[in-house]
Amino acid sequence: MNLYETATANLANVLVEMLKSAGVKRIFGIPGGGSSLALIEAAGDADVEFVLTRTETAAAIMAAVTGELTGTPGVLLTGIGPGATSAVNGIAYASLEKAPVVLITDGPASSPHQALDQNALYAPITKFQGRLRPDDGAALLANALEAALTPPRGPVQLDLTAGDATARAAHGATKRADARPSPLSGDELEAAQRLFDQARKPVIFAGIEARHGTAPRALRQLADILGCPVLTSYKASGVLPSRHPGFAGHFTGAVAEAQLLHDADLIVLFGFDAIEIIPGDWPYQCPVVDLCVAQSTPLPVTPHVRLTGDLCRMVEHLNSRLKSSDWTAEKISDARQRIAASVSLEGAGHTVQSVIETLAETTAEGTRLTVDAGAHMFATFNAWPADDPFGVLKSNGLSTMGYALPAALASWFEQPDRPVVAVTGDGGMMMMLAELTTAVEHNADVTVIVINDAALSLIDIKQQRQQYRSRGVRYPSTNFAQAAEGLGCTAWRVEEEHDFAAALRQALAVEGPALIDVVVNPDGYGEQLTRLRG
Repeated sequence: MNLYETATANLANVLVEMLKSAGVKRIFGIPGGGSSLALIEAAGDADVEFVLTRTETAAAIMAAVTGELTGTPGVLLTGIGPGATSAVNGIAYASLEKAPVVLITDGPASSPHQALDQNALYAPITKFQGRLRPDDGAALLANALEAALTPPRGPVQLDLTAGDATARAAHGATKRADARPSPLSGDELEAAQRLFDQARKPVIFAGIEARHGTAPRALRQLADILGCPVLTSYKASGVLPSRHPGFAGHFTGAVAEAQLLHDADLIVLFGFDAIEIIPGDWPYQCPVVDLCVAQSTPLPVTPHVRLTGDLCRMVEHLNSRLKSSDWTAEKISDARQRIAASVSLEGAGHTVQSVIETLAETTAEGTRLTVDAGAHMFATFNAWPADDPFGVLKSNGLSTMGYALPAALASWFEQPDRPVVAVTGDGGMMMMLAELTTAVEHNADVTVIVINDAALSLIDIKQQRQQYRSRGVRYPSTNFAQAAEGLGCTAWRVEEEHDFAAALRQALAVEGPALIDVVVNPDGYGEQLTRLRG
């Protein structure tokens, strides 16, 4: 019998057992002195691991990445007030990037001390908010879990006081989102089929929702039947393997892919979310078919036809009338090479391009990459071969710095046998340096590559492009290898005269966390951004 079914179960036990029944294996966070202590105790009794992080932002990112990788809501807890407010960045990531997360915050406060309306704070960036009480807390959590898992997926936030957490409570069953696909409209299917019939040069954009379940298989089937180019968002890297003949590159809404798209006579959005592209006017005149799991972020273009529901079922319905396009393998290859050339990065000494190329040549097959925001991300995605969904993890919709290390840790906790490498800039590393001690505590087998150019380089470039003087974006170079060693990691400092490949081989052989601080040449960033975005 589950503990939460007994007459003596308190609310914390009930909640944890419900989470466990939903598939939750661990909870991330930093406890306060209130309900979080009861939750940690209940988690221990239920064999649900509690992972103490060093910042609430990292805990929220770890929970969100766990939700993305597993399809089960990631869970985090925080203390009242400053603990609750400190998780906002990670929950914003989960909100914009459609990750199922349950955030349990201690409180609300019973006096003016640390008092704020935490439900109201999180209302704009969560799908559901509430306060867990003994009489209806189980039912409320069941509703919250359903909200988190219903497309578009996202985070929910629940308050819980210490008194309520330890009070006797009624048990409840875990409520699951309805997995039955909604029926497809016959009229919309017919309209979509007519557009496919008329198109001779379609192009597919695959996005964030193309990563889940059978969607990658459906995408490949669609690409193979049409024989057309496929562009993926950064978030969807690997949903069509980079070695597939139809893969043409990444779609960001910039000029790099414009020539290919101006040649298209139909654009097919496949699990795409507008949160994944840079803002701007939609420059393409051809018809658009939107195949989506659920309507979410408003698109910058009104599609001629939208089908909503299960992506695999859509392709099954459409493929009987689909025919091969006029694209040739040579034309797709030319487009792929042209887009790749626009993002390539050359320079003396170590560059992001050379670092990632060496990484791709040296790491084991199946290695997962987590990528921070910054100037390094363009060359990283260009040089890294992504061959499976979730093989590359990045914050794309929010584009938060400080993402790569907690994402790598979440990957290791969930799949400890899969190698994972975090690629971060010096700015992102500064924000998450303390989480190296989380890696050390658990002997997490993660390798961290710090792209060190002693600047917020992407902002530095934008500052230069706007003819401002260089202010507020550069700082003294930090020796992250020394800092990492002080925190208990094995580390290397790679400067211009040093062999990065040799350091990488040693780092990958380490059992436990390892870090390489590589000093890179940033001179090509400006030209690269011009080629990419105009």
